[in-house]
Amino acid sequence: MSSPAFVRHLPEELQVMPFSLRIMSLIGVWGSRDRFYRFCIIFSYGIIIVLFPKAVLGIGSSDYGAIAKGIGEFLFEFVIFAFMVIFVTKRRHFEAMIYELTDMFKKVTFREQTRNCTEIIIKQNIQLKKFYNISVMYCGYAAIAYCLPSFCISHWRYWTSKYYNCSNPLIFDLPMEQEFYGLQIRTNFLHYHIFLLLSLLSYCTSSSFTFVKTTTPLFMMKYNTLAYRLVAAKIRELPNHLAESKQSEISKSDLIEVVQLHRQAYKVTNLIENICQIPMALQFLTCILFWCLTMFYASTNVNFNLFNVALAFFLSLLETAGYAYLGSELIEAADSVGAAIYDLPWYEDSVEMQRFYRLMIQRTQQRTCVTGVRFFVVELTSFSKVMNMSYSYYLILKDVLNKL
Repeated sequence: MSSPAFVRHLPEELQVMPFSLRIMSLIGVWGSRDRFYRFCIIFSYGIIIVLFPKAVLGIGSSDYGAIAKGIGEFLFEFVIFAFMVIFVTKRRHFEAMIYELTDMFKKVTFREQTRNCTEIIIKQNIQLKKFYNISVMYCGYAAIAYCLPSFCISHWRYWTSKYYNCSNPLIFDLPMEQEFYGLQIRTNFLHYHIFLLLSLLSYCTSSSFTFVKTTTPLFMMKYNTLAYRLVAAKIRELPNHLAESKQSEISKSDLIEVVQLHRQAYKVTNLIENICQIPMALQFLTCILFWCLTMFYASTNVNFNLFNVALAFFLSLLETAGYAYLGSELIEAADSVGAAIYDLPWYEDSVEMQRFYRLMIQRTQQRTCVTGVRFFVVELTSFSKVMNMSYSYYLILKDVLNKL
């Protein structure tokens, strides 16, 4: 499994996103460009099986609950595929981000005195590996779990109707509300299973995209937070270097190294902003819509399909909450660099040295954050506003539909 050469210079426990990059390489969005055809095949299959039938052929039901469920499912899949398109177009930015972080990790771990930074990186990679394992398990079984309730209830209806000779028309439950290229998937037993098999394969491919969509922004923000923590740690180590060298002021080379690390961390933030600002805006918007549609569906339909609706909603909710939490953590880590600089006796150093301090102080005075196309900052405050807004929109939607 090939990858850019700069990733292999560090041992795995010090690499940037080593586990996620393997999955991304498997589906063709990382590593050798010759593997990009894999992504094209997976992407095209998902469009043909899920998105195109929903968008063009329709949902196939006039029930408000089914319509709400179908719209929610379409939004869920659309955001996944939209993220992958954006990610592929921003691949150079992502590669540049990996390069900058890898270069930072090499700089802060190549000497014996930097053992503290090495331990920080290893500790975070261990934590992220646990989250990675959980995400792989979820994405591996999510497709089956999504189809299983509909499959079981449909077979129950089919075989019980055969046993009791029911005259009522038999309607099968679908994992997703949609039409499918003229097949009678709601009433024909064979057509239903053809659709279910093709859909299951499509949901498996969507799960791989979901893994990339969920973990990549989370890991990028987490590693960027780590980068600022490393810069703050290096700043706090400067007085120790001063005591060890028995000099009157901090070494110019040490200070220049910290300035360069801070510049790289800030560059990584800008790269993440470039990659994630549109996906973040879509994620927060769809979280609002999911909240409204899920509450509306739960108020009108309490059945097995509610499991599928709730599964998609809670995944979107947790993902949005994760982005907001890590966004706030990133802001705090960036601010900690400014606090670490102010704690140094920089005013006692020479004018030339103060110029380097001023560069970092000026950079820390600008708020460092990830935004949703610059309309809002990705942080916990924004997430709480989304929750309040979602419930208000649900009440308005319910009131309008009750008057129809």
